[in-house]
Amino acid sequence: MRRFALWVLVWLAWTAVHAEPYLAVRSGLSCSSCHVNRTGGGGRTAYGAGYGATTLPARWIQAGTLFDGAVGERVRLGADGRAGYVGHLPESGPYLGEFRVFEANLYGAVDLLPERLTFYLDEHVAPGSAASREAFALLSSHRAGMYAKGGRFFVPFGLRLLDDDAATRRASGFTFENPDTGIEVGMDTGRWVAALSASNGSAEVGDADNRKQYVGSGTWMGSWARVGVSAASNDLPGSAHRTLGEGWAGLKVDRLVLLLAYSRTLDSDAEGTRLRGEAGHLEADVEVTRGVTVRAWTGAHDPDRTVEGDATSQWGIGADVTALPGLQLRGFWRGRDGGDDEVRIEAHVYF
Repeated sequence: MRRFALWVLVWLAWTAVHAEPYLAVRSGLSCSSCHVNRTGGGGRTAYGAGYGATTLPARWIQAGTLFDGAVGERVRLGADGRAGYVGHLPESGPYLGEFRVFEANLYGAVDLLPERLTFYLDEHVAPGSAASREAFALLSSHRAGMYAKGGRFFVPFGLRLLDDDAATRRASGFTFENPDTGIEVGMDTGRWVAALSASNGSAEVGDADNRKQYVGSGTWMGSWARVGVSAASNDLPGSAHRTLGEGWAGLKVDRLVLLLAYSRTLDSDAEGTRLRGEAGHLEADVEVTRGVTVRAWTGAHDPDRTVEGDATSQWGIGADVTALPGLQLRGFWRGRDGGDDEVRIEAHVYF
């Protein structure tokens, strides 16, 4: 079964990937071009809906017009649903496979004042119980793309890979599983993007102390490359503290996109013990033909650089084919050092 699963994924990789940051590097556009949330992810703008309906899909299957999410002139809806099969290949023990709903999210945006004031909602409906991932008011300005928002949102830290299990995502704790509540201000000139946020520093709905988390991020974007840096400081209860930094870059060479991210963490507990960690992620995405991209990646995480033997690494190969507007088929294999390997095949329905 292990050899068969690996063979299937290798075959898929050469016939078909979709990693959202690589699309931004390939197109030379900022996250706000395609997403209502200025720092990316979630509900799509009119341009983002059009990009997903007309530019991403392969040409070799004729299809009708995908619903673009517009309900009148001021209301936009959206959704992402992912379901399929996942298999776990442990170093010892039997193979375990299951069918699973990986994600089901609904989005809504209402322009209370056109191009000025927007209310946005990102609702997780499955798996598990329903929960609001994001819910905020967004105030926009035409000057240098400046904006402000308040509510519940994903803080603007690092390279926002869709894969929450990527080494840099897990090491930082800033994943699509952990939104926060606070305020954020930023700007987007088309060449420079910056964001600053102050939040509770906890994924919980409420906050048990007056200590807050501060996050800053800045990115330079060009037609063929972009470079970004992020920093975060989180005052935890007692005298505990967490400091993080991440630098990342994206490079486009013809049909190839390279993504690189490196992060450092410093965790201090109430007793003064310090853990100095680091993590890295390297990824290559190649557009084989329209609607067909292959991806390979590797990453590593060391939770404490002063301790020998506690670092873990991972690597993988994957493939997506956007067969129809609103439908992607994905497959990948992930190998882990000291953990279970994983094979996944899924269908992604979106608008």
